[in-house]
Amino acid sequence: MIRLYLDTADRAAAEPLLATGLFAGLTTNPTILRRAGLTVAAIPEVYRWATAAGAAEVFFQSWGDDLVGTGRELRELGKEVVVKVVASLPGAAACAALAADGIPTLLTAVYAPGQAMIAAAAGATYVAPYLGRMNDAGRDGLADVLAMQEILAGTETKILLASIREVPSMVALARRGVECFTFAPEVAQQFFADELTAQAVREFDAAAAVDERSRG
Repeated sequence: MIRLYLDTADRAAAEPLLATGLFAGLTTNPTILRRAGLTVAAIPEVYRWATAAGAAEVFFQSWGDDLVGTGRELRELGKEVVVKVVASLPGAAACAALAADGIPTLLTAVYAPGQAMIAAAAGATYVAPYLGRMNDAGRDGLADVLAMQEILAGTETKILLASIREVPSMVALARRGVECFTFAPEVAQQFFADELTAQAVREFDAAAAVDERSRG
């Protein structure tokens, strides 16, 4: 089942999209919070408004020296929280500990297929390859994500594709079995920007207006 997420902590941008029922939730990290003018202190408030707007999952990233303890505190906000940890050795170990507690987790900042193996070994719910940044670094992001998809077949860990800049990349990977995608609200708008669809809307509205006038 396709699940789409909004990669933002910007309430004004996220709430109208969440209200459509098309998006499963929010993904955040400290950098995304900062872009929205927030700090980690705002996490409880982000959780409150995101879930009120319909988010079924809200991803917050653990930080500091005690990744496991902070992750547990994040999960205490509510059942919709998924705890993110970076795919470093300490992060992967924290992911394994949190997963062992039954906490949904995401291993993030993933750039190589071998890191998907670590995510599966840790029992991560999700692994987040950064497609755009992989390509920026001169890697074949599409091929590497497809390799991760093959590696994870038969495991409980799903790819949650991140660093997405355009819809065609998602289409290419959805055709190969990737189901979960997170992207900025402006990328979400691309789904609704087809000119032929816009033309059809104008034609349908014009026809309906004629019918209304004829009934009047």
